[in-house]
Amino acid sequence: MTEEPHADRDPALADAAATERGANASDRDDDIVDGDAATHLEALVFDAVAPAPPTAGAEGLPIELVGQHLRLSGTVIIGLHHRLSDFVNNHEGLIQLRDVTVLRRNGVPTKVTSPSIWVSPDEVTLIGQATDVDAREIAGRDFLQKRAFQLIVVTPGHTLTGEVHLNLQAVLSAFIESPSPVWIPMTDVRARSLADRRVISRYGFALVNRRHIVAATELQPGMVRGRGVL
Repeated sequence: MTEEPHADRDPALADAAATERGANASDRDDDIVDGDAATHLEALVFDAVAPAPPTAGAEGLPIELVGQHLRLSGTVIIGLHHRLSDFVNNHEGLIQLRDVTVLRRNGVPTKVTSPSIWVSPDEVTLIGQATDVDAREIAGRDFLQKRAFQLIVVTPGHTLTGEVHLNLQAVLSAFIESPSPVWIPMTDVRARSLADRRVISRYGFALVNRRHIVAATELQPGMVRGRGVL
């Protein structure tokens, strides 16, 4: 019986194996940050997922889905709903995100893309839009006049500041204590990652998952956002 050569017995084979491992490794391995699932996902499926082809016909609303350890960008079709908030608060089951790109925690796109991904909204902390908010998102069904409150929100993965817009007769404390709506519309949102406080993201409009709120308070007069707040 002829014994096949083994890498740990043959120095030449060992060197060849090490060279092959080095060729397959990429610089991103050095950039992996503990808890940044996007980086680990890229390392696992890089070159295994083909780039998403352009979507023909259907136009989606560009959004970002942000969780404690995962961040995605893509588009969502809200159908007959007039507002993103109406779609999300009335949607049941998984949400389909199209033309998806996996982002690192700091928002930098990775090379991992997919034509579509279904995401559980229960695991998402924030659904954000970087573009200017449509006036309908902060107005009532009949475009009632509203009052803006500066709010600080702490979630398991982020600290957020932004504005909530309530009816003139509404009481902020009652709104915060209420179980509905599940997704709270906020404007001019500033989100700081608790895992890496250097990472700050801004959204013109965002929906915050009420079930992920650990603490919330109104920004007191004289306090400046970004100075002693986040």
